[in-house]
Amino acid sequence: MTKDYSSFGLNDKIAVVTGASQGIGRAIALGLAQAGAHLVLAKHPEGRHDEIAQVRAEIEAMGRKALIVVTDVSNVAQIRALFDRAQDAFGRVDVLVNNAAWTGNTMALDVTEDEYDRTMAASLKSVFFACQAAARIMIPLGGGKIVNIGSNFGVIAFKSRSVYASAKAGVHHLSRALALEWASQGVNVNVVAPCITETESRRVILERPGYKEWATTQMLPVGRWNQPEDLVGAVLFLSSNLSDMVVGHVLMVDGGWTIH
Repeated sequence: MTKDYSSFGLNDKIAVVTGASQGIGRAIALGLAQAGAHLVLAKHPEGRHDEIAQVRAEIEAMGRKALIVVTDVSNVAQIRALFDRAQDAFGRVDVLVNNAAWTGNTMALDVTEDEYDRTMAASLKSVFFACQAAARIMIPLGGGKIVNIGSNFGVIAFKSRSVYASAKAGVHHLSRALALEWASQGVNVNVVAPCITETESRRVILERPGYKEWATTQMLPVGRWNQPEDLVGAVLFLSSNLSDMVVGHVLMVDGGWTIH
């Protein structure tokens, strides 16, 4: 069912969402469209072509525009090309949601250089250069909103996620640093930080024997996992003028995990 997000005031805004073909990115892209925005959907070159086409179809069925741009976010040239395409198509960018990331599941003693580099490139380097490319468009036009997807693992420690946790902690502090530089020029940078969210890519973890029972009874006061849709309201708030005085903030959407 299409939700009524019209009160966020995003009609005809242009929003770029990375990693938009599935899970959290898909939910956020559809939520932005439900709030009135037109979308630039960035997806990795490999796979999920049918999925991203379905996202575009759903957005267009709402009467919004949707442009798919195949982008490897670990490649700076492709990031810059993504924003060139967005500006060519729509003339501006009002909102950026940096959702794309990658993580392994390796204990620290066994992490390889390739896994380290891939995680950092997809989860931190990509965020910096996408923010930079967006801000270069936003600042001359008077401003915009950047929402980076962080993680509760950027705040707490977790076994087998040392590199990913480091990258997400980097996203949190990077966002504060960029907010400090750009807020006076009209660009707000903030973070939405979920706990593990029930998506296809996380299902293997969630289905480990005893894991769900441990997390939902001991770590999550609300007693359930995040669903992708749980993040939409937070992202829309930080994308709208309702959050104009929210600068460099990390908004935890983690069911209370980090209040322990």
